[in-house]
Amino acid sequence: MQLRSKKVLIITYYWPPAGGPGVQRVLKFAKYLPEFGWQPVILTVLNGDYPAYDRALEAEVPVGLKVYHTATWEPFRSYRRWAGQDSFEHLPTFILSSTAQESWAKRIAKWLRANLFLPDARVGWIPFARRAGLRIIRKEHIAAIYASSPPHSLQLIAYHLARRTGLKWIADFRDPWVEAFWQRELPACKWARAINRSLEKKILTHADHRCTVSPAIADLLQHKSGRTCTVLSNGYDPADFPSMERVSNPKFTIVYAGSLAKDQPLDSFLRALQQLEADVPGQTELHFYGALHQTVKQVLDETRLSSVIYCHTYLPHSELVQKIRQADLLLLIIPRTPENHGILTGKIFEYCATGNFVLGIGPRTGDAARILLATGAGRMFDYEEDLAAVLRQQFENTRRGERPMINHTALARYSRRNLSAELGNLLDQVVA
Repeated sequence: MQLRSKKVLIITYYWPPAGGPGVQRVLKFAKYLPEFGWQPVILTVLNGDYPAYDRALEAEVPVGLKVYHTATWEPFRSYRRWAGQDSFEHLPTFILSSTAQESWAKRIAKWLRANLFLPDARVGWIPFARRAGLRIIRKEHIAAIYASSPPHSLQLIAYHLARRTGLKWIADFRDPWVEAFWQRELPACKWARAINRSLEKKILTHADHRCTVSPAIADLLQHKSGRTCTVLSNGYDPADFPSMERVSNPKFTIVYAGSLAKDQPLDSFLRALQQLEADVPGQTELHFYGALHQTVKQVLDETRLSSVIYCHTYLPHSELVQKIRQADLLLLIIPRTPENHGILTGKIFEYCATGNFVLGIGPRTGDAARILLATGAGRMFDYEEDLAAVLRQQFENTRRGERPMINHTALARYSRRNLSAELGNLLDQVVA
């Protein structure tokens, strides 16, 4: 007879109808964890202030899954009023980074964001989630807590609930806290940065276990806390990649999926694309799907490739998967920031799952580079490396119908079901 599943309270800000990579991690865990002895119960916000919306994801919420929504207070809405943004415009975190010309309202709003809303602008959710969390734990007979951040405010929620109830708690970090690349752009005072470091230390010290998405971030968190941090990477869901007939594009089609910040340089790639376009005019297309920082838009506007570059707004996840499947080449750019070896974007696994060549720009010894090498899906190149030859080679390979030789055994390690099994085992160990 099968034993009854234990219940885990999953605390997440990003949940359907939220879009973007943050929601995929918890949504897929909620889908597959019951196979491994754990029944998820979700604590999230009602009407959150999301950078992107994907209402199609609501259909992927497992039938019967209990999802509790709470009210919240959103200072980002106040930020937009200060910044003169439309009330329906939602801002990715990287948009907070500086541009050459900014209004006084934007500068004041950024200062308030960096110094008053600690550890982040979702701090207004804390009192609502604490009250609701205690009720849910009693009602649902919760056995453990799992909190996935950023926003790191929700780790403070988990900290409070764990101390009040005695439950074990896993703190999951999709990104670093103090060392996140966008933190350097915030006009935070010394005392604000000190408070942020103190909050980070408290969470790392008191969590019963820590996990994160890459080996480099795990090393960073272990060094800070002196305690074990497990690597539990992002991944891909084979169910999102049903068997589809390979399309033949009329032009060599390059796709970049997701947001693009000012610290993700395009220069070397655009130079290579200009060379390819000069050699085979009218035979290439470069498509961007997602939000672009203002400086990136300026670079694209100034290039001589306007006839081959297409910028699109955010697409629902299912439609974006179609676009990357149908591409001939997928572009990956790791932010050019200190300690970027551990930056492992969620899309890299879905890129690899398409079987299309992935051209990565970033640290050649980083975690992303190792995954491309292990799966055979592509290669990582330095930021200043000449990419003309490799781009021309991939153009020729596409004409011949040649694709990368994928190591499916290595790739399968990152399936969402296998990763959920790892999380189930980790929960078993923590509550034992």
